[in-house]
This record gives sequence, C-alpha cells and structure tokens, in this order.
Amino acid sequence: MTIAHDLFAEANPAFGTFLVLGFCRSHVTASETPPALALLYLALPIALSQDMEPSFSATNAATGLLAWLNRYPDVRIELGNRLDASKQIVSSAVRFGVTSRALALNDDGTLTMGSAVPSMTKADHLPEEVKSAIRRAQRLGTWMGKAGSAASVFSAFGVVP
Repeated sequence: MTIAHDLFAEANPAFGTFLVLGFCRSHVTASETPPALALLYLALPIALSQDMEPSFSATNAATGLLAWLNRYPDVRIELGNRLDASKQIVSSAVRFGVTSRALALNDDGTLTMGSAVPSMTKADHLPEEVKSAIRRAQRLGTWMGKAGSAASVFSAFGVVP
C-alpha cells in the first residue's frame, strides 16, 4: 500500500499558526520577550522540514542553537532556497493568526499571543509526523529565545533577514 503525504496540509495557514504559537510560547518562556516576526521566516521552514527530524531527535531544549548548528552544519545547506520557497506559507500563517486573534502583532515587530489562542492539547490526537513539526517549532523557539537578538540568530544561520 502506498501512503500519500498531504503537502497542502503543511501549507495550511491554520496549521502554520499552530506552529507559530508553539514557537512563540517557547520563545517567551526562554527569554521572557516576544519573538521578532522576522524569526518566523527562519523557524517555520525548518520546523516544517521533516528531513531535519534526525538532528532534532538527537537534542533537547538545553542543547542550544549554536551547539545544534555546530553538530549539524548541513542544516545551512540550501537554507536560502528553503526560506525563499516558504515565504508565502509563513506569511499566510501569520495573517491567519492575527486575523483569527490567535496572534497579536506589536508595534515593535514582535508577536505575542492574541485573545483567542487555541489550546496546545488540540495536538494530542494528531499524527506523529505533525506532532514532530510542532516539537521542532517549540525547540527552535526555546533555542532562538536563549540565543539573543534576531540579528544574532540570523548571523548564526549565515542568512540576512
């Protein structure tokens, strides 16, 4: 039997918003500051990349962004193409999140939880591959929150926002 992978599910703005929420919660927990919107254009494409799962499963929240990048330098290979290809997915997720009031965009370009945030327990019954994407987004939120400014995070990846 052939199992089909639904590529459109990953591009679903509601799913993207759910990943953004996981990222934002973890970032705020790690740094006590909301993440810069620009970080989502780096974090979501990586979180959505199932091929990066082995590098995440060998780490934990305490590993840190720089240690992860040092252990897995191949994460940077073709990263620019991956980021370019996912701009619309990230933008749609942010627009959906703000419109649905799950997210709030602040005047300083940061994102916070909105007034209608869905519970993370909604993910409990999702397929394992989907839960893995959520965990990757949360892990990236923690690592990027502890790494410092958005400029520091982009520098670590070797990309310019």
